[in-house]
Amino acid sequence: MVSPRTAPIRTGNTSTFILKQRRLHLVLVDPHEVPYADQEYILTVGRTEHCGRTAADGSLSHEVPGLAQGELLLKVRPPLAPPPPRASPRHAATPQGAPPPYPPTVSEEDFPDATPAKAAAEPVTLHWALQLQSLAGFESDAVTAAQERLHNLGFCIEGERGAPGASTRAAVRAFQRRHGLPETGQLPDIRRELIRQHDA
Repeated sequence: MVSPRTAPIRTGNTSTFILKQRRLHLVLVDPHEVPYADQEYILTVGRTEHCGRTAADGSLSHEVPGLAQGELLLKVRPPLAPPPPRASPRHAATPQGAPPPYPPTVSEEDFPDATPAKAAAEPVTLHWALQLQSLAGFESDAVTAAQERLHNLGFCIEGERGAPGASTRAAVRAFQRRHGLPETGQLPDIRRELIRQHDA
């Protein structure tokens, strides 16, 4: 199970996600932490397009390939505007010489709305550019990852990262001796045991 993480993501920027699994799970909330619930979205990753609506908690989830670019479009419908207040009835004309009524009557016509109601109800499209990367591990950078694992387990490799040299071979032989393995000094020969010991 992958622990969720929260990160503020600005629209219009490119966001990089490091995937620990092949499923991308996003929860979208507004700046006030209110979920974008039941909003239409289009998630494009590589050549695959996923369309749907966000769940009640603002989430969406899809299987996606790593090492791919994509984008997420979210069509946000603004909340329905409350019905306009009913106009207050105007008082009958004030008799000549009589003071005007107090407080004065206020009606809807006194405050004309400059924004048409239809324009306010138009959906807004939010856009995020995505860069998806697989978690760097033994397969993607086998030598450096193995050297880091050996270092974390207490086998000193002096200044060698990426290109295995004498220190790396000596550390591999020491690891093999400790775990009863044939002493070859080759990183691929300790792959499984190294991962098992490091992740234990």
